[in-house]
Amino acid sequence: MKASPTKSIKRFRGGLLLRFGGLAIAFFCIFSFIDFETLSKKILNAEIAFLLPAFVIAALSPLLTSVRLKLFLFATGTHIAFSRCLTASWCGLSLNLLIPARGGDLAKLAFLRKDGNPPWDVLAGAALLERGFDVLALSLIGLFASLALGLPDAATVTGILAILTCGGLILLPSVRHLPVIGRKAENFSEVLKHAAKRKRRLFACFLACCFCWSVNSFIMGLLIKSFDQDVSLSYAFATTPPSIIAGIIPVSLWGVGTRDGALAYLLQDLISLENALSAGFTYTVVVYWFLGLLGLPFLAAFRNKSPSNGTLSEHS
Repeated sequence: MKASPTKSIKRFRGGLLLRFGGLAIAFFCIFSFIDFETLSKKILNAEIAFLLPAFVIAALSPLLTSVRLKLFLFATGTHIAFSRCLTASWCGLSLNLLIPARGGDLAKLAFLRKDGNPPWDVLAGAALLERGFDVLALSLIGLFASLALGLPDAATVTGILAILTCGGLILLPSVRHLPVIGRKAENFSEVLKHAAKRKRRLFACFLACCFCWSVNSFIMGLLIKSFDQDVSLSYAFATTPPSIIAGIIPVSLWGVGTRDGALAYLLQDLISLENALSAGFTYTVVVYWFLGLLGLPFLAAFRNKSPSNGTLSEHS
């Protein structure tokens, strides 16, 4: 039974209002530690030799995430042209400007629908697998890097997350046995069950996730180095995955507050609080605002091709 459009719109607006409230609180907390003038000066004085490569790599990263998306769709038995995956990825990056917890990464799959295909169950299965493998990849990258560098706090957090994510992915195909949502999720569960049999394809998906999030962690490492050249790039890289996972918690937009707080905590013995918060804020600028703005032409082009927006509005 579908929710009425009015209720869906009210729910979306209420959720968005809540996240903007969380964002306001997060900014208030950040600026209680570092005033806006100091933050501005730090960003203006950031080392361009590290800052510029971060922007360039970020601008190229949608090519990698589009390959990852195509692989996950392939794992569910769906073949989509790379150009459509790239368009969907750019649209998702624009949606990340307004949807918390990187929700645009999930919503982007709606842009792949054409004449009723692929089915929503297939898209939902691919989206859930992608998000689960993303968290697993981030956890394992953070775990191994933290163990190698002797960072116990980061290693503990990422180790626990890796175990929980593995358990969740193993149990995911059994969602149809759940008491309340089981019947509704039967087709969705079948998609996951069939995908689980394609182990080589899933392994390729996992490798793609590891590569994509290693690139993201490298971007954060460059940003941290742009504010403090004394910190090792490897240490900055190791503390990034648990911080990004903290940013997925949907309490504010763009991960501001949760991600930046986790980053500052994990780097407290290596760099100053002001530099950690400045790096976290700049990550928001690069990965959310910069990429979101670059993706707006793709989003506008898609809307122009679909003036009625039926595909999106019917299921939003």
